[in-house]
Amino acid sequence: MRKFLFIAMFMLLSAVCFGQEGGVIKFLGIPVDGPEPEFVNQLQSKGFTYDDVYKSYRGQFNGKTVDVTIHTNHDIVDRVYVAFPFTKKEEIKGEYNKLLRQFRNDAKYVDFGLNEEIPDKENIPYEMSANNKRYKASFSYYDADRDPVEMMDALLDKFTDFYTPEQLETLKGYVAEAAKAPADQKSAVKDKMFAAMRMMAFGGTPGAEPDADKAMKFLATFMEGLKSLEDGTVWFMIQENHGRYYIGLYYDNIHNQAHED
Repeated sequence: MRKFLFIAMFMLLSAVCFGQEGGVIKFLGIPVDGPEPEFVNQLQSKGFTYDDVYKSYRGQFNGKTVDVTIHTNHDIVDRVYVAFPFTKKEEIKGEYNKLLRQFRNDAKYVDFGLNEEIPDKENIPYEMSANNKRYKASFSYYDADRDPVEMMDALLDKFTDFYTPEQLETLKGYVAEAAKAPADQKSAVKDKMFAAMRMMAFGGTPGAEPDADKAMKFLATFMEGLKSLEDGTVWFMIQENHGRYYIGLYYDNIHNQAHED
């Protein structure tokens, strides 16, 4: 538990480094943003053509011919949906697992460890029809151009059940210190913050095992906090149409989507 908690804290500090490129989430290098005609122009420049029958744009993506549908909110693109071609039921499992591994290996997206590959012995048609099981994977995207201190402060504000206001201000001070520290000193500042976080949240000696229930609540708060700060998501799922199976892939710009007050 202590090792797991330490890894979570490392991820917390490393949240400022998400992604290898800045800006909004992109599909084929095209920002999922702006007026639809601008997005369409860039999509067509990559060889996609409009299909009157399916009301979508057809072209090549990830080595396959796919259909792309653009969704807008108040005339601004907020989602791109990619429908992969129909796949034999015996092969859909492999297609899903392959796509899952691709996103796991892409540094632009963050997998919090909740996505699992489909086991070899899984009977997908049976599970979907008899048990209404959904096969879905989701990855978070964070804009690397965001102010890292502002993001970390917002994340720490989620931990009011673990830290007093004074303790949170101390931890935010470490964040600011780490952001300004020379490269050769950042590690020392992070280590100091790790130690402070453990002591403030769980008390006791530095090597003491934290309370298991409290540690799990800490991790849950950490995960929920990071999810609430994401700039976009990529998610996909196996879909069925009259006994045929395919993968539907979604690129969502969180900031452009409608939100309830």
